[in-house]
Amino acid sequence: MYIEQHMTSLFITYKDVCDKAQTNNDQTILKKFHKQKNFAAAFQLIFNFKNPRMASLILDNWERAIEEEILACEDIIDSEETYQIKRINLKELTIMANIGKYSVNILKMKPAFAMAFTLGLYYANFIFEQTSLNLTLSEIYNIIPKYIQTKNGCKQFRKRFFKDGTDKAILKILFNN
Repeated sequence: MYIEQHMTSLFITYKDVCDKAQTNNDQTILKKFHKQKNFAAAFQLIFNFKNPRMASLILDNWERAIEEEILACEDIIDSEETYQIKRINLKELTIMANIGKYSVNILKMKPAFAMAFTLGLYYANFIFEQTSLNLTLSEIYNIIPKYIQTKNGCKQFRKRFFKDGTDKAILKILFNN
């Protein structure tokens, strides 16, 4: 019940994004794919990092990890898939924003861990599943800068990824948006 009450005040819907684009007469932005780095400021706000460059740093690490996986699987995926894997659209950003806000505000994850959790969870469900790409949970955890990682952080991250990643509210965000 507590979660249901707070979900309405925490989350933005894709319809909200579409309505805003319509008022700005820019429907093309809804369908376009953008490099994740273009949304560094949005990720900065979603996760409320104290360090103004943290979102960019994590996105750079994420891009490097994805690029390594693409290179390892280049004979399996085509150039169109590669293009889309490296980019997100506003619907995807909306889902990630909702997972991110939920992770920080309700699950009480620290921002860097919440961002890694959000990217990993979204990609595991919608990108890796369809493309045969994958990152291990250790690889996802390693997008967090080393100076923030803790001794038992990866172990805790793995536990939370499975426990919280299958949380009813998270699944609702992922599949009902």
